[in-house]
Amino acid sequence: MEHEFLHLKELNVTRTYTSLLPPAQSQTPVKFVLNSQFLLGNWANAVEASINLGTTGAVGGLAATYSGDMILPNQTFPSGAYYCAHFSFGPQASSAWNATLNPVAFMRLENWGTKTEFDDKAYLMHIEGLIEGSGHLFSVGAGAPAVAATLKINVGGTEYFIMLAASEAT
Repeated sequence: MEHEFLHLKELNVTRTYTSLLPPAQSQTPVKFVLNSQFLLGNWANAVEASINLGTTGAVGGLAATYSGDMILPNQTFPSGAYYCAHFSFGPQASSAWNATLNPVAFMRLENWGTKTEFDDKAYLMHIEGLIEGSGHLFSVGAGAPAVAATLKINVGGTEYFIMLAASEAT
């Protein structure tokens, strides 16, 4: 068993590029890797972030345990794809699991602690800055488009399906 600890009050990592890099050269200023060939304990996280506001803590604005900002180039993009977050799975040739006993998903959302206030007033997502309109990312309409596909989700151990439409609401 290995024990390595680094205790810091704050860690700022900045990497600035002042010249063009070869296209095949990938850049990752900070990388966390957890490798194991053995059964790990109840939790295994390569990175964990936490904010604990205790009894009297608060924030005057926004608090988030993860914040990712993508500032896009102020030009016509010469190449590439741009995302604030990228999640990927890599099942191997013999990977197999029981969906009930070993749930696997791109994301886990959990409400723990005293749940009532959160369940009564919180949202699954809070989206800001969209302009409603036909052809936009967000459009509103009275006409309900036909269901064209579904995405499977699990809520409290029960399978549900989010309906997807092939056209926007009009």
